[in-house]
Amino acid sequence: MFPLGTALLPGEPLPLRIFEPRYRTMLGDCLAAGDPARFGVVLIARGSEVGGGDVRHDVGTFAEIDSVDRLPDGRATLVAFGARRFRVLEWLSDDPYPRARVEVLPDFVFDAGQRARLSMLGMRIRDLVGDFARARGVDPTQLQDVFGGNDADTEPVATLYRWVASLPTGPLDRQRLLEARDVDAGLDILADAADGFEARMAFGS
Repeated sequence: MFPLGTALLPGEPLPLRIFEPRYRTMLGDCLAAGDPARFGVVLIARGSEVGGGDVRHDVGTFAEIDSVDRLPDGRATLVAFGARRFRVLEWLSDDPYPRARVEVLPDFVFDAGQRARLSMLGMRIRDLVGDFARARGVDPTQLQDVFGGNDADTEPVATLYRWVASLPTGPLDRQRLLEARDVDAGLDILADAADGFEARMAFGS
């Protein structure tokens, strides 16, 4: 387990520098464990990423390692990508590194009405992003493309995560999405993120 100051969403890239001895050990064990090499990421509720002694949220995301560059002194840089959500059932000893027993949480399952709502939210966000870009003299096309296409129909789960990740949300809002009990709760979080973005635009931030 790798407690961090951010909540990793499924599908999101996670670049990391590994320098603490305990996480060097963890990385070696992950790479030796087979394919896919992965570890769990949880948001720190209180405390620091370095040194331990932190308080952690119990819902997190598996991070599947995509590439690793290990240095001769044991440090490493890696890129991982968020995969499935999990819930911690029991925290184990932090020796030699944080560990836990977890259960995999089910993926969201969208019905037709929820896909339609996701598409409508995407249209609203595209309009907001367009207004944001034009107010700053920027071509909005590339920004709007993030929220475009038919992804809401073909890949609604990945789209929900990607759109929340693409808006200016904080770690606790992202954590709320990880902990969402169902699709409607997840869509409410996306709508809240759009409201927050609109409010920030209104105040010029």
